[in-house]
Amino acid sequence: MGTLIQDVRYGLRMLAKNPGFTAVAVLTLALGIGANTAIFSVVNAVLLRPLPYAEPERLARIYSEFPTFPNGGLRRFPLSAPEYLDLRREAKSWQSVDAWTNSGVNLAGKGEPLRATASYVTGGTLRALGIGPPFGRLITPADDDPGAPLVADISYGLWQRAFGGDPSLLGREILVNGKKCTVIGVMPAEFRFPPGEVDAPEVWVPLQINPADPGGRASHSFWVLGRLKSEVTPAQAQAEFDSLVKHFAETGSASGHQFHPSFHTIVSYGLQDEVVRGVRPALRMLLGAVCLVLMIACVNVANLLLARAETRQREIAIRGCLGASLARLTLQFLTEGIVLSSLGAAIGLILANAGLELMKVPSELSIPRSSEIAFDVRVLLFALGACVFTGLIFGLTPLAHALKQNLHAALKSAGASTTGDIRTRRFRQAMVVGELAMALVLLVGTGLMVRAFWNLQKVNAGFDPNHVTTALVALPQATYPNNQTVLSFWTRLEQRLTELPGMENAALVSGLPPFHGTNYADTEIEGFVYVPGGPMANVDFYQIVSKGYFRTMGIRLVEGRLFDDRDGPGTPDVAIVNQTLARTFWGNQSPIGRRIRPDVSGQWCTVIGVVADVKNFGIDKPTGTELYLPFNQPHAQEHSSSLYIAARSPGKPSAIVSALRREMHELDPTLPLANVRAMDEVMSAVQSRPRFLALLLTLFSSVALALAAVGIYGVISYSVAQRTKEFGVRIALGATPADVLRMVVGSGLSLIAIGVAAGVSGALALTQFFAGLFFGVTPTDPATFVSVSLLLAGLAFLASYIPARRATKVDPMTALRYE
Repeated sequence: MGTLIQDVRYGLRMLAKNPGFTAVAVLTLALGIGANTAIFSVVNAVLLRPLPYAEPERLARIYSEFPTFPNGGLRRFPLSAPEYLDLRREAKSWQSVDAWTNSGVNLAGKGEPLRATASYVTGGTLRALGIGPPFGRLITPADDDPGAPLVADISYGLWQRAFGGDPSLLGREILVNGKKCTVIGVMPAEFRFPPGEVDAPEVWVPLQINPADPGGRASHSFWVLGRLKSEVTPAQAQAEFDSLVKHFAETGSASGHQFHPSFHTIVSYGLQDEVVRGVRPALRMLLGAVCLVLMIACVNVANLLLARAETRQREIAIRGCLGASLARLTLQFLTEGIVLSSLGAAIGLILANAGLELMKVPSELSIPRSSEIAFDVRVLLFALGACVFTGLIFGLTPLAHALKQNLHAALKSAGASTTGDIRTRRFRQAMVVGELAMALVLLVGTGLMVRAFWNLQKVNAGFDPNHVTTALVALPQATYPNNQTVLSFWTRLEQRLTELPGMENAALVSGLPPFHGTNYADTEIEGFVYVPGGPMANVDFYQIVSKGYFRTMGIRLVEGRLFDDRDGPGTPDVAIVNQTLARTFWGNQSPIGRRIRPDVSGQWCTVIGVVADVKNFGIDKPTGTELYLPFNQPHAQEHSSSLYIAARSPGKPSAIVSALRREMHELDPTLPLANVRAMDEVMSAVQSRPRFLALLLTLFSSVALALAAVGIYGVISYSVAQRTKEFGVRIALGATPADVLRMVVGSGLSLIAIGVAAGVSGALALTQFFAGLFFGVTPTDPATFVSVSLLLAGLAFLASYIPARRATKVDPMTALRYE
């Protein structure tokens, strides 16, 4: 222990004697270790840390699938109530099978009414998670019986925000969508279910499916959670599902929308895998990027230490002559390396903590479970491991000299300049080549990601989001019990909106682009004949709109006419379709005058117009088929209990929001105005993940580029300093400064060429694994590879040219004076 303390003190003194070297090395390490620790904190929270439930590895999500559906099939699809009841009754591999569906609800009780996301759950859902409330109790199967009094568990955040943390709230009634509901429990502050949701539920109420009348088998509305029995593996559970599907197909009615092994199957996936499925490739890419940054930082510091070791040859020789063994020298060097890396790690942890705080701002929309990102024991152990790993690398670097040391030669040459050992120079050059190659790999990945994000910006979404403000209004069934009261409210609201001063256009719509809920509704198309392998009589999206919707959103009319005052109660039912729907079912023929019947059992509607495609699956996905129905016709009113307001005005959004709230309060003061956002914000939210990834990769690649430039500058500069006598001799013998410049720059260019070639090869191999992240760009995009290679080569050339210019100014008399 005494020897170790002595070595630490000696190492600190050596670092203090070289403050410039120490500052550069520590800052370089801090950047590498800090970036790695920050991203590992995200990876740890999202990918590695188990979900905060009891035995989360036994939890799984269960889906229905339609593999023969066009465009790759319907994957990970919800179940209908009858299908869920079938599984709960027949599946024996599961300790519990529960269902839920999310929906917005209006809450009223104490204070102003508000809008919250609710999760309607079956009686065992919350109990299956193994998390109990600190106040009150959980929903039970008895609460889930049809006709049982309505109860609710609420989130800790909602309890604090809406009810001031009042402990007397338990057992009291609030209004949920106008219905009396008793609050029975407050969940823990960190509780989330379903996990990973952007708009996390804050209220949990019983689903209360009636087994005697569960609804149609084609009404796929429920997500299903299963907990495996302890002795059952996921593979065994899936095999049982396959057997059940076959059994249901053999015993069910041919016209009853039954499960079938060929076209209607059941699958299950681990709950944690489902939460992180969408973000896993992006996080792996980020982790790989910061690992490259750390390796580049290590190469830089290793080169610094190698150069420093060459200046310490006399010290090493003297210590060897005094009896220091190789093991003793190794311990000293390793201790110095650990001390240096510890200083870098300490500053890196500070940088990582600051970086995490900045990353949390956009992470809610970019990364699931982002609220759980924090330093924990695993993160600190990772940082310690990175510190020890880098310290060992640095500590072993000077041994290259100790191992080959000729003590007498070292003592004789002490104080004289040296051209350095050829093997040491080549080792240093090899590290720079690796550094350039790693930097190029990172730059290529960043270039592809930035181009993909740029392509997203250029996508024509089919509408104009500028100066459009949106808000959600939901009518509770308790106070708006029938179509007549619902229609009356929407009609009055539409009239008030269009008459507001300064309002250009205003409208109502059931779902906001560029992404809103899918319908996948069976729809009868007049004259359409199904062809095996072709499109099915099914429409991806139904949109319930008012007549001003298309003008408000700036959606272009392609053919026919838009909705107007001719379309309403008592008039022939009409519909408008998008271009994709028209092409899918009528090809190149005009759809105007054709008929279409929504939901199969609805009324026939005549197509009066075709509008331009609007991105409805997301701006990075192909447009789906879309059918527009006027809200004031009977076939649409059953789907119009919740509509968005879309208001276009050149004024400030705050003024529009105030006017909307005023109009809503005058119409019905119990209705909250929810999800108030500008359409620009909606578009920005959709692009949050690629933007977040592009920004982080750009930051990391900038650091890598700077480190690579510093690395090659350091190697060439050190080489020039070592070869001062050689250059003096050459100039004295007649070499011109241009000859010396070509010699030094040529040496740098050879390193650059090898590094770029190796980097291109590595990038071609690695970018294939992340092809799904690059929207509109191939992983081998020539423009990106060429531009990034030229950028790195140009910067590296500049880093070589600066010391080369210094070599041309060597005074031969000064250089030869010490020969």
